[in-house]
Amino acid sequence: MNTRIITLLAGLPSLASATAAWAVTLDDLALRQHETRQDIRALEDRLGHIEAQLSNHGLLNLLNQVAELRAELARLRGQQEEQQNAIAQTQRRQKELYEELDNRIRELASRPATPAVAPEAIRLQPSRTLLGADLDARGESRSYEAALNHFRSGDYKAAVSAFQAFLADYPNGGLASNAYYWLGLAHASLGDYSSAVQSYQKLINDFPTSSKVPDAMLSLARSRIQLGDTAAAQSLLDQLVARFPQSRAAENARKLLTTLK
Repeated sequence: MNTRIITLLAGLPSLASATAAWAVTLDDLALRQHETRQDIRALEDRLGHIEAQLSNHGLLNLLNQVAELRAELARLRGQQEEQQNAIAQTQRRQKELYEELDNRIRELASRPATPAVAPEAIRLQPSRTLLGADLDARGESRSYEAALNHFRSGDYKAAVSAFQAFLADYPNGGLASNAYYWLGLAHASLGDYSSAVQSYQKLINDFPTSSKVPDAMLSLARSRIQLGDTAAAQSLLDQLVARFPQSRAAENARKLLTTLK
């Protein structure tokens, strides 16, 4: 009987790893959706401006620009719909992982206790530790996902509060660096660029090996520009391109640099 329990418990770390992997996937999908939403807003603004010009001038070239923009807008909206479907599928899979973990825990809890024997107690102790770690990882992932859902829905005030609460509970967790990044984006979306700078800088300083560092550097530079510190922003963008030349953030940094020089 104890051998079966140890075998079941041994499988729990892989579930925790899978849960963290799904959280990272959701994270990337949410970032792409946010960027797509920004592109759509920018195109809609341009479209409105051009249509206003048309009403005043009726120029043929503006008509062509409108047609092109409408086609691009339709493409982006289709892309956004695909991203939303991908997020929904990922969330369904993550729910299945949680249910599988819950079922295993309930199965273990429902089994009759076995009289303690010293050698067996020694063998079972690491498994109890693993169980606690998996439960904690599951709670961390759920808390992170709840905060990210606020951001994805556009409720940035709720996202700020949720990510701050998450970081208070899991300051050194595996998702802490990502949480600081999304906290910075939520602050920036509310126009609080000073707080955004603090969040991005915290990520860069305390989690230098995080995969979010390039994106944080780019977002930090954008916040510096909003605060009027163009020189610091340009220096940061140069560092980003030098350190992470092949990253998507570096590609965007090069484009931003051309507008600053």
